[in-house]
Amino acid sequence: MVDNNSELLAFEGAQGFGAGATGGRGGEVVKVTNLNDSGVGSLRWALEDLDGPRIVVFEVGGQIDLTSQIEINGDVTVAGQTAPGGITVTGARLRVVESNVIIRGINARPGDDPDGMNPDDRDGISIGKAGNTVENVILDSNSISWSIDENVATWGSPSNITISNNIVAEALKESLHSKGEHSMGMLIGDHSSNVSIIGNLLVSNKFRNALVKDDAKNIEFINNVIYNYGNEGLLVAGKSTVHVIGNFFIKGEDSSGREAIRFISNTGEAAYYVSDNVGDVGGENTSQIESSFVFDPATTEVMSSSEALDWILENVGARINGELSAIDQRIIDTVINDTGSLIDSPSDVGGYGNLQGSAALKDSDGDGIPDQYEKIIGSNASVSDANKDADGDGYTNIEDYINGLLDGFDESTGGGSEIIESPDETTDSGNTGAGVGTVLTVEAEDLVLTEGWATKSLTGSSGGKVIQNESGSLQSASLAFDGDAGVYSLTANYYDENDGVSTLAVLVNGEQVATWDWDKELGSALANKTTLTSKVIEGLELSKGDVVTLQGQHDGSEPLRIDTVSLEMTGESTDVTGPETGTDTGSETDTGTETGTGTGDIGAIGTVISVEAEALQLTEGWAVKSLAGASGGKVIQNESGSLQDASLTFDGDAGVYSLAVDYYDENDGVSALAVLVNGEQVATWDWDKELGSALANHTTLTSQVIEGLELSTGDVVTLQGQHDAREPLRIDTVSLEMTGLSDGSGDGSGSTSTEQAPENSAEWLWMEAESFEFDASANKGFQVGSIVAASGGKVLNAIGDAEATATFDGASGTYDIGVDHFDENDGVSYLEVRVNGEVVDSWLWDAELGDRLANDNTLTRHLISDVEIESGDEIMLAGYGDGGSEPLRIDALEFMPSDTLLG
Repeated sequence: MVDNNSELLAFEGAQGFGAGATGGRGGEVVKVTNLNDSGVGSLRWALEDLDGPRIVVFEVGGQIDLTSQIEINGDVTVAGQTAPGGITVTGARLRVVESNVIIRGINARPGDDPDGMNPDDRDGISIGKAGNTVENVILDSNSISWSIDENVATWGSPSNITISNNIVAEALKESLHSKGEHSMGMLIGDHSSNVSIIGNLLVSNKFRNALVKDDAKNIEFINNVIYNYGNEGLLVAGKSTVHVIGNFFIKGEDSSGREAIRFISNTGEAAYYVSDNVGDVGGENTSQIESSFVFDPATTEVMSSSEALDWILENVGARINGELSAIDQRIIDTVINDTGSLIDSPSDVGGYGNLQGSAALKDSDGDGIPDQYEKIIGSNASVSDANKDADGDGYTNIEDYINGLLDGFDESTGGGSEIIESPDETTDSGNTGAGVGTVLTVEAEDLVLTEGWATKSLTGSSGGKVIQNESGSLQSASLAFDGDAGVYSLTANYYDENDGVSTLAVLVNGEQVATWDWDKELGSALANKTTLTSKVIEGLELSKGDVVTLQGQHDGSEPLRIDTVSLEMTGESTDVTGPETGTDTGSETDTGTETGTGTGDIGAIGTVISVEAEALQLTEGWAVKSLAGASGGKVIQNESGSLQDASLTFDGDAGVYSLAVDYYDENDGVSALAVLVNGEQVATWDWDKELGSALANHTTLTSQVIEGLELSTGDVVTLQGQHDAREPLRIDTVSLEMTGLSDGSGDGSGSTSTEQAPENSAEWLWMEAESFEFDASANKGFQVGSIVAASGGKVLNAIGDAEATATFDGASGTYDIGVDHFDENDGVSYLEVRVNGEVVDSWLWDAELGDRLANDNTLTRHLISDVEIESGDEIMLAGYGDGGSEPLRIDALEFMPSDTLLG
């Protein structure tokens, strides 16, 4: 999401009405050097006692216990992300009382200490003061919880405000407030104007998630996730004008039966635009919902509600080196696992813990930028140049540093590289084949990993991920080479911190070609740009199918953190067959017609081979995601709009196996997954269970079992699927259990599968409904409309009799057809699907999906099975809307090769 209010934003990627704030740009760099409530070097001194443009950084981390609020003067940037180990403010609120303020990376947790400020005013962060002009403020990437009054509030008519990417959670219920039960999440009131609330996670607040009142104008509530919202989700009152777009509301144990979004106090002057929200809409003022924007939006690029859910759970909150605090991770886990509840005191959930900061990094010139980061941003560690602009991007050096800590750094420098000549091979420098110069780069997390590796998030690494050896034993990370035969140099990019000595070896087909110790002194004990370095190994002769393996064991102090592996072709091979020392990886499998030639070992029956999905060989459209509750804490998820493969090369005993796929089937769409053995499909099923949650958690973790697969060593088992944008394909593990001996037929087919004609050459095909042809002049006939929740953002809709046709341009064969459409709770329509004029299925649109709007709740799929279709056939959609109450809104058609639907 991008905002264009200012030529130079508060930071790259800033959004909304407050995105143009400049904060302390160009001013003094002020250092917080102690955790005292007041006095020189304290946070109060930096924010309240000082004035004028300034950027506040921290040389100390830990907990600051306040007894009264801090009033924040204007023209300041607060960079909590610079605090070594993080910074937490307790006991009182932070209150912005002047203009042009940027606050990032702060943990604001007021709590219930009786020595803190007046409980009735004990907010987390508030913006505005009666009688003051307060404008151009952005609160981004903070964690705000455990308030006695509101966690976040705007009051005193502030304007041009952005509240983005924050965790706003667990406001205290039965605490010290004079009014008794409270627990307030967010208040936008007292004639606030031009306020953007974007990308926040609101968790377990009983009221005000958020409340917009007192004639607040031009309020954007976009792409937020609201969980366990008690009595009130979003409540809008009075003459307010509000856009509510792409939000995801999730009920929890404390949520009442009220609608998640409510518009009340009808004055006749309020106006709202509401689109693509997962959550019911109600209240007496819904008649003032408009069909288009009611003010000029400041945020124009918006995620869908389902995209927002995943993005927010992975990105919000105050983060140090890309990691959340234990408190925030627990809060996010309550959302994922649906275990959240209202609390009365921090002690209900373990309290603050031991918040000890770490040592400050060396800053030789005292300009607020540690030496190791001066290298990264290109500034001079010997010259105080915080307000210079080394890279010429308009942001000062100090801004490049503080923003890079949260948003990542653009430049990639490191500790240099070292070249090792492979002892077994030499390079023919005179040979310049056609493939010379070709580079193949693989993210380490996409390698085939033994179980001792873990995929970790790391800001600044390629793709934001690295692999790390978490076991005490030797572990391998491998790839099956599929490039042209030739001589290659291998580059391993890794993090060599100053905290131990580990060793890594490189093997080709099981033969070691190089090894080195990780013992560089690069000036930091952290995995960051300073310690990112590389190793180059020259002269590797490789042919297609060779296995290249990184093999190492950490020493406890020095984790093996690997970022990427690259292979660059430097010459043609002198032996096109490549090394003969390795094993066949199965990357060139046969058709499966001769598998299972042996009878296997009867003693192996009952053996189970279990593989984490992230350890499978993945095509590039998959992403490895962290997920609490998943095996190993990771799943794979299809993030592309195309068919993707996840494969393993079977290396067990020949025999008959059952395959179990553990995956997450949420209540938010219908995707499909197929299983193939050596390229032949043996089963497919739709992900359409109703398991009671739209989240990937213990409720929606389920499994599919395919029986009777005959497998032999070298066979390739592939999971192949394509998501429907609302139901991501999230796979946890794959297990193979030997159930019997092979009869030698080796067809690889599952015993539970229904026979399918071998001549069926059907191929997956996706057709957007808006691509069909229709008579645009027909009264009440089909037209193309825009709906955010739809695939491609468009649908084909009609309020009367309508027909639309398309020519099928896929392969001839037998298909299951999924028709994605919006079936709201407001009428009954009818649709027929015809092939060459013959009706293959028809149905009434009368589902009760809990919403009268066309959104993620009402997007559903009707499945038509076993339809014979020839290339060039005419596909027709024919039906009628019921006069406007239930329009025909058709999103897309998916044509899937017919096979057994296993349940």
